Amino acid sequence: MNESSDRLELALKASNEGIWEWDLLSGTIFYSNRVLMFLGYGVTGAPNFFKDPEEHVHPEDLKKFIKKRDRVILKKGRLFAMESRVRTRSGEWKWFRMRGIPERDDQGAVLKMVGSLIDISKRKNTELALMEERARIDLVLESVPVNVYFKDRESRFVRANKATALRMGAGSVKELVGKTDHDFFEKTHADASRAKELEIMETGSEKVEELEHEVWEDREDTWVLVTKKVWRNMEGELLGTFGVTNDVTELMKTRENLERVAEQLQIVNQDIDEERNLLRLVIDNIPMFVYFKNLKSNFVLVNQGMADLCGESSPDDLVGKHDRDYFTEDLFIGSQGDEKRIMKSGEPIVNKLEEISWKDNHKTWSMSSKFPWYDPDGNLIGTFGVSGDVTELVQTRNDLAKIAGDLARKNEAMEEELRLAREIQQAGVPKSLPEIDGGDWKLKFQHIYQPATDLAGDFLEVRNLGDGRAGFLVCDVMGHGVRAALIVSMLRGLVEKQGRIAGSPGEFLAGLNDGLSHLLERIGLTMFATASYGVVDSRKGEVCLASAGHPSPIGKISGKVEVLEFAKGAKGPALGMLPGMPYGEMVLPLVGLEALWCFTDGVFEVRNGSDEEYGVERMKEILASESGFRIVDLVEDARKFSEGRGFEDDVCLLELEVSRKA
Repeated sequence: MNESSDRLELALKASNEGIWEWDLLSGTIFYSNRVLMFLGYGVTGAPNFFKDPEEHVHPEDLKKFIKKRDRVILKKGRLFAMESRVRTRSGEWKWFRMRGIPERDDQGAVLKMVGSLIDISKRKNTELALMEERARIDLVLESVPVNVYFKDRESRFVRANKATALRMGAGSVKELVGKTDHDFFEKTHADASRAKELEIMETGSEKVEELEHEVWEDREDTWVLVTKKVWRNMEGELLGTFGVTNDVTELMKTRENLERVAEQLQIVNQDIDEERNLLRLVIDNIPMFVYFKNLKSNFVLVNQGMADLCGESSPDDLVGKHDRDYFTEDLFIGSQGDEKRIMKSGEPIVNKLEEISWKDNHKTWSMSSKFPWYDPDGNLIGTFGVSGDVTELVQTRNDLAKIAGDLARKNEAMEEELRLAREIQQAGVPKSLPEIDGGDWKLKFQHIYQPATDLAGDFLEVRNLGDGRAGFLVCDVMGHGVRAALIVSMLRGLVEKQGRIAGSPGEFLAGLNDGLSHLLERIGLTMFATASYGVVDSRKGEVCLASAGHPSPIGKISGKVEVLEFAKGAKGPALGMLPGMPYGEMVLPLVGLEALWCFTDGVFEVRNGSDEEYGVERMKEILASESGFRIVDLVEDARKFSEGRGFEDDVCLLELEVSRKA
């Protein structure tokens, strides 16, 4: 062995890596003893999983593995680099980090690949465990009905839950980070808050559930209960402060002189290695009771506050126990019934006021929220909840139950409205499209409809108008969510009313525009929608198109795929902007027309990791192919182009295939 080989061997031993060499001409592979040990094989019998990955590489990693391997072999890539699961001799899946470089002949063909391999299963398993811990933190921070935040030594927000950002008026957590109380509160109040945080950091003192009067720059005064404590990392280094606030403004109003209780704050800003410590820091110091239960309603994790409430010295003392160990029969039966319903329906119970009956016959009151608990893979593993002791508030205000009832009814009404909106939209999605067979032509429609959210703003319609005619509409409402869904419902109703002029695309869009404009003006809402509407007539042998500010359709005419641009002045404005607007038309003969595609912007506006847009030109390339149902290929190509980011907007495509009868 020469000097360079000695150094390589020493380096591999020091890094705990093994080596492999794949001879592509003979198909044989060499593994070092280290690799054989990793895979559980002796000197013979080890498979060549680089050559035959389908049998040995984990199905979830297989596609990426083959792509990276073939990039080196077929596309002259310089390096094969992959982290993948490989089946060992015992059948166990292990994670390996693999590196390999090709040896090529004068023509660039790969003769051999030589590289290294190391077992990284322990690291991967640790990463998965850490992901679960992060999920718990995010679950607690975003689910507790209080505001949690962390500030640095300069009293700047560095981490918070979404509720905190919304309450501060920042819009999002990202907008809140880096700002201070001086950006939101009146100066005197912000100065006092800064002074208190300096005192906490200098002396290590705490501010626990203190009633605080908040004075804002641009809104009415509020009242909060505030808990603030010093924030240190695991090594004891001072990082700043963290806090929890609970807004009790409404309760203060009902008690006449009682000041508003603020959201309980807790600021989180530490690196990934301190996530576990951060979870315990939040749930143990939050002035609420936090608990996780398994599918049998046994406690698996609680905070110190919950342990103190149940009379236990440590949270570990509650693990494995049940509500029946602490509460009366009526209470634990009702509580377990709630948890079963939550796990079955997936619907949480929020802000439920409960009378707690204990085994020792004393009673308390709590405000509780319970949620389904899922693991990072989306599997149901139990329930979790947060509750606060409101005994004193209930005793001082007997009408608190009425307030809680009003809030519950409002929440229920909102949930019902959202469910109804989803059902209405789903009912409007066409399950099948009509085929038109008349005259010398046969017309076939195909579509793809993929909403980006539960309540989408895109929709399509195809209607048989009789006499060998069909009307087809593709529409895109501005925005998403409830408002967009409302406009979609309005437009669907208007479409039904336009039946008498459905054969004239220009008049049809003008009618939709007038109807939508008047409706929006009546409800005081500023919205608009773009649309393409066409009528195809198999007896006349033509298709007539009109557009309301919508992307121009694409057609395949005599074998050539091109964008069908409207003549100057023929394309009208978006629907709902100006009533009384005319809409021109474009007429195409069916002779030579092979296919027509109408679509919304959800496909061509998708972007990749370099923020490059997919664009209409790429659409034309895919649609020019000779495959059968082309819009399926188009959507899949756009999805791959996004590099895993997917579609941020609704995807709505309609294809008209034109064929002449024999």
